[in-house]
Amino acid sequence: MNKKAEQLFNDGDKEAAIKLIVADLNKDPKQLQEILQLSTYLVQAGDLEQAEELLARSLEMFKDNQDLLYNLGNVYYLADKFDKANSIFQNLVNDDYAFEAYFMLAKTLDQQGKRQLAIMYALTAAEKSPNDLQANELLADLLLSNGNFNESLGFYKIASEIKPQAKYYFNMALCAMNLHEDYQTYLNKSKELDKSFYMKNEKKLSDLQEFIKQGDSNDGK
Repeated sequence: MNKKAEQLFNDGDKEAAIKLIVADLNKDPKQLQEILQLSTYLVQAGDLEQAEELLARSLEMFKDNQDLLYNLGNVYYLADKFDKANSIFQNLVNDDYAFEAYFMLAKTLDQQGKRQLAIMYALTAAEKSPNDLQANELLADLLLSNGNFNESLGFYKIASEIKPQAKYYFNMALCAMNLHEDYQTYLNKSKELDKSFYMKNEKKLSDLQEFIKQGDSNDGK
């Protein structure tokens, strides 16, 4: 990794960091770590086209390199090329690359409308890295969207233990409400952590309360 470029990038001078690595690679193109670093910086700078070109070209030099493939899969995902992303992440999962491949495959499958499969891979990602915040959050989100409120609540609790966030407590309240359990404590915590987030999502809550009330009154007929 180019430490000077890393410092420039972290200081906010993305363009200078990218130019520095490009100049270095022009002298010696076979520097795998710098290629990976440059591809990451290009993605963060929003230049997906250049990142894709760099990674595809580099894969001709470093045949089937898994780190390059993983970065290319991320570029495809961000560019909404989900079929291509799926193919790469599926192959990396088959090779048991790392928990990140399971995580990204889950995200890709969700974008393709294959939620049950997405949940399966998200669960594997969370099992492989139980303390990873994003893995637990993704799994909780997918379970909530699928109506698995009890399981979702459990994974939001894990995520909130790793790093408390208003979103987690708010969604825990949604889960508890659907389960006809006490949810006010979760709401209070959500509001305490981020009042603006809470206020922005309050309507979602009142809509759900109304929906549940209607369901309860229909059940009672």
